[in-house]
Amino acid sequence: MASKGVLYIIISGPNDYQRAIEGLRMAEYQAGEGTHGVALMLQGEGTEWLRDGNEDYRKEIQTSIGVVHELGSPVFICGASKNERGLTASMKDYQFTNSSAPKRISQVVSKGWQLAIF
Repeated sequence: MASKGVLYIIISGPNDYQRAIEGLRMAEYQAGEGTHGVALMLQGEGTEWLRDGNEDYRKEIQTSIGVVHELGSPVFICGASKNERGLTASMKDYQFTNSSAPKRISQVVSKGWQLAIF
């Protein structure tokens, strides 16, 4: 059975930004084609990308998150991870969707989507 879409889950934070940016680049490129379902979830340390910062890699990652969002792909923020870190489901002018990670993952898998975890 062919996949109906991919949920990219970013669990890598600032200590492993190389891994995070690779996953986000893949999500961005796939979202840009518009031929497959794409969604993005920031979970665990991945929610740290919502924080302000001046590091070049942070700016690149935040730009990719914004591009995925602007291309019409949903961006979900794990509510538990966000709350543990005192964050909100927003980044600059972007507002994202709070979500329960286990529930969202179960939903997309039951619909025939694949998971890509970075």
